[in-house]
Amino acid sequence: MTSRTDPNPIATFAVMIGAAMIIAVPSATAHLSAWAQLYGSILVYLAFIEYLGVALALVRWGVGHWRL
Repeated sequence: MTSRTDPNPIATFAVMIGAAMIIAVPSATAHLSAWAQLYGSILVYLAFIEYLGVALALVRWGVGHWRL
């Protein structure tokens, strides 16, 4: 059984970017209702859900590569 001592640098970058995106979510939630009135509620909320999905996928992918 072998163990990796150095994590993949791309996985580390993905986790850092994904975590930063997740940390930025609370600051954007205050503006969601204003954006929904300006641009349409369906478009804004679907984009917000997609943003969260990408952030979570980055973190999940990076952690998955760390665990190999």
